[in-house]
Amino acid sequence: MTYNKLGFAFIGLKTMSFAIIEKAYKKTGDTNLMTGLGFGLDIDDHTVTCNTRFSFEKKKDQPFLVLEVQGLFEIEKNDFLNKMKQDNKTYLIAKGLAVHFAVLTIGSARGILHAKTEGTPFNEYLLPTIDVQNMLEEDVIFNF
Repeated sequence: MTYNKLGFAFIGLKTMSFAIIEKAYKKTGDTNLMTGLGFGLDIDDHTVTCNTRFSFEKKKDQPFLVLEVQGLFEIEKNDFLNKMKQDNKTYLIAKGLAVHFAVLTIGSARGILHAKTEGTPFNEYLLPTIDVQNMLEEDVIFNF
């Protein structure tokens, strides 16, 4: 299944968490960016959530900047039932569609990070381009 033949709309965006932890920040040294990506499914509302998490660290396991963003995508009801639903208890989000949702959500997170840090010294920390194709190795399958 190709994702461009599935009807969906990007219907929402939530900043789940945002924090600047000044105690954990050092001006010098390398910065590490930790990334996370996950998906959720609401069968009743025919929606998929794409959840991203980013944390910037100067000290190991001590983030100084954290952002979690959730993108919400509504799938057209017939496509949800006829293309995503595999059987009574399994739903599939094709890798191409999951990558597309992730790219949209990460792009939105990039803008949120800029807006929330604008005018602060933390505005220099940007989300780089991320190869989502390599983050997702296969289709996303939900078993209920």
